[in-house]
Amino acid sequence: MNDDWVIGVDLGGTKIEIGLISPENRVTARVRIPTHPALGPQSVVDRIAKEVETLSASRPAGAHIAALGLCSPGPVDNAAGTLLDPPNLGGLHYAPFQQMLSTRLGIPVEIDHDAKAACLGEYHYGAGRGERSMTYIITGTGVGSATILNGEMLRGQNNTAGEIGHAPLDRNGDLCSCGSRGCFETFMAGPWLARHYQKKMQAAHSGAAANAAEMSAVDVVDLALAGDELARQVMEEAGSALGAAVATLAMVLDVDLFVVGGSVVKAGDLLLEPARRAVPKHCYRSVGCGVRIVATEIGEDGHLLGCGWMARHALAEANRKNAIVAGESYAESQKEERTEEGRLEDVEGVVFNVQHFSVHDGPGIRTNVFFKGCPLRCAWCCNPESHRFQPELALSTQQCIRCGQFGDVCADEWSHGAVTQSEKDKFGPRTEVCPGGALRWLGTRRTAGDVVSEVLRDQPFYTGGGGMTLTGGEPTAQPMFAEALLRLARREGLSTAMETCGHTRWKVFERLLPHLDVVLFDLKHMDPEVHRQWTGVDNEVILSNLRHLAEVKAPVSVRVPLIQGFNADSESLQAIARFVGGLPGLEKHISLLPYHALGKAKYASLGRPYTMDSEDALSLERVRELTQIVEAEELEVSIGS
Repeated sequence: MNDDWVIGVDLGGTKIEIGLISPENRVTARVRIPTHPALGPQSVVDRIAKEVETLSASRPAGAHIAALGLCSPGPVDNAAGTLLDPPNLGGLHYAPFQQMLSTRLGIPVEIDHDAKAACLGEYHYGAGRGERSMTYIITGTGVGSATILNGEMLRGQNNTAGEIGHAPLDRNGDLCSCGSRGCFETFMAGPWLARHYQKKMQAAHSGAAANAAEMSAVDVVDLALAGDELARQVMEEAGSALGAAVATLAMVLDVDLFVVGGSVVKAGDLLLEPARRAVPKHCYRSVGCGVRIVATEIGEDGHLLGCGWMARHALAEANRKNAIVAGESYAESQKEERTEEGRLEDVEGVVFNVQHFSVHDGPGIRTNVFFKGCPLRCAWCCNPESHRFQPELALSTQQCIRCGQFGDVCADEWSHGAVTQSEKDKFGPRTEVCPGGALRWLGTRRTAGDVVSEVLRDQPFYTGGGGMTLTGGEPTAQPMFAEALLRLARREGLSTAMETCGHTRWKVFERLLPHLDVVLFDLKHMDPEVHRQWTGVDNEVILSNLRHLAEVKAPVSVRVPLIQGFNADSESLQAIARFVGGLPGLEKHISLLPYHALGKAKYASLGRPYTMDSEDALSLERVRELTQIVEAEELEVSIGS
């Protein structure tokens, strides 16, 4: 089935996009034609068939088009293969497109709602790869969403389950097009973002927004990225609304991964960071600590690739029915026998470095696997490239030699603190030929089998208890990937360790602990509000997890970063030491990690401000004084990891 070429069709209110999709699930050719829904379904079918014939000429000799998937604005009866009554497609209501296209083209066809198609594309080929569950939220003229639970699309009785666009966030809010007030769509959809900006402009400069009707959401995003304060306020408010919606869905559906698509997501962290900050305010801490909000990885190809997956699904169903008619057991004939080890090797995650021959972060010589993604935003973090869950583009001006090979000079920095999609498109290809390494991607999606194979190259040097350490970033934020790495390493007889901030669900620790020899637990502060101010989250979940780890006598080593103005004082360290000393299942030992500014240059390469001061570094004498405070609580102390 995976060797076949298929067609994806995105049927919209004004245009139809048709793509030819290779066996490797890449859109290799595409065409756009007007929809003209008033001409009726037969006209649409005829014009799609004509373009399919044209696109077929792009496929290799001997290859054939095996199936087609089509998506459309809802509502859609996917089981019957029929559009129902989408508001922007008058003239196509109740059109049986599955039957009409299948009859015309002579191939299996499957149709579905456009948000569900995009969700399928992202789940199978984008940010959702390797996940059990995922919610996809897409913003455009409206807001759509879809959810996959345990590998299956959540549909409900009428294929409308999972929608969030018209859930109310503010009963006294703006009047939505649906007739209700304060729907999520009125905070996030493109036209509403433009209206919010216009209102702010009119309030700040009376009459200044006379041409406001001509603005679009993309204009607001561009203004925000350029530093316009009012536009940034709009994105902050939209992000906060997104966080509230995500928290609601996380509570109702028990989903951790939320992928955001559409033109508005080009604002990057100007939208996503406010959303992440808002999540804990609207759900249980034990739920919010596991939530990840990321941008789409396949962008505008999502709908077509989702339709391509639907096409392959339709083909598989057709083959299954044909096999049953022929008296064969299709399930048995197609079943792939996979070993448990093979399944673990295929689990995917995102890492930004595999550091060899490290003498820190565990006993002996270690190979450190650095995970992308962290729920905390510690002001002193020396690995800012670990914050985001996805690969990102970095620019180091110190390494730029002004080679002149690109026709224009590369930017000096990402001045707005976020890399836009247009910058990724422009500068991303330059990373392959940049002679000084000034432009580079930070983060790579890899399989667990690939990473462990690299780790095993160091195995001859693992004397004195050395082995593999998972670090980052936060390994528990990619729990399936972390578990796969640990289990594969254990099968090879490797010692395993993991660094963690502790801000995760307890069930994640329960899954990982059987495969860990050492847990390096960073404990930062006992006061929840101070903890929140410096890291972005309070410490309730962290302290609860450390208590549980002590109760089960986990192999925990507590470490405390020493930060001037935060916890490098007698009162803070004494509180930490007494807490650790009062947990009977823990080793009576603390490692103190003095602050250093070695990560400062990384912030500049990512276009982010570095808020710490190099003068915050502690003197050796002060570190000794702080050591004595911990020792006074009858704990052993070591300096460094």
